[in-house]
Amino acid sequence: MTKCDKCPRKAIIYQRYSGMHLCREHFEEDVHRKIREALRKTGLFGRDARIAVGLDGGRKSATLAFVLKNLFAHRRDIDLLAVIIDEGKQISPTADQARHVAEQLRIPYILKSLPRHNLEHQEPPCRISSAEKREVLFCTAEENGAGILATGENLDDEALEIFVSYLQGNVDAVMGKEQKVAWIKPLRRIPEKEVRLYAIGHDLGYAYAGEKYHADEKHHADALRFAAMRLLRGFDCRHPGTNYSLLRGLEKGPAQEGANKGPTRAKPLSKDVK
Repeated sequence: MTKCDKCPRKAIIYQRYSGMHLCREHFEEDVHRKIREALRKTGLFGRDARIAVGLDGGRKSATLAFVLKNLFAHRRDIDLLAVIIDEGKQISPTADQARHVAEQLRIPYILKSLPRHNLEHQEPPCRISSAEKREVLFCTAEENGAGILATGENLDDEALEIFVSYLQGNVDAVMGKEQKVAWIKPLRRIPEKEVRLYAIGHDLGYAYAGEKYHADEKHHADALRFAAMRLLRGFDCRHPGTNYSLLRGLEKGPAQEGANKGPTRAKPLSKDVK
């Protein structure tokens, strides 16, 4: 039995990039520490705020909602609102699964249906692009008085975006632009497999929601992006810490997470909120 490097308990994970074996308690402590640091850097939580959380029913967004719910449990000046986008029954994950997560966590939610993408009888099913989905999330957050939008991108997601932007010679694409609603990614320092392990430990989200998308990504994204994903995963496997290095390189630039600060004072919830 491999023991935790911080206590005598059994380790559940080995972090190759840190060289640490961690038990469940110290693993979760590490996850929470990284999330708290990411939130602290935004400078957005000194006073009352409403946070719109993009929730799709998958493990990443469910983990994000769970951690934020617990982290701000004693802050009466901070509201959480889950925003769910209904892409149709054939799309995985579904809005029903996202609603189940919101109800499980007792977070109020608002459902945005997109009839033009709800193509029940088409093969393959139509999936809206990340840019379209993000625009809907921003608009819904603003309509419901949320000054902050939180989404569940993890370290692997962020590193891939940065890597693709370098390959395309378009670093500005990941530097962000001014928005009325501040965009934060609290999981951005946590590797995908650690987010998955945390979710499994707390029975959060649906198993295939994130993994299936990545497995099928070659059918939904351009060839460059899929090739970049495979290259980056292989490189990070051979050289642990590569993804962290890419993220640090971006953070040394002029754009810092939280620079886009929008209004954070809570407003009345929309009547659409469940």
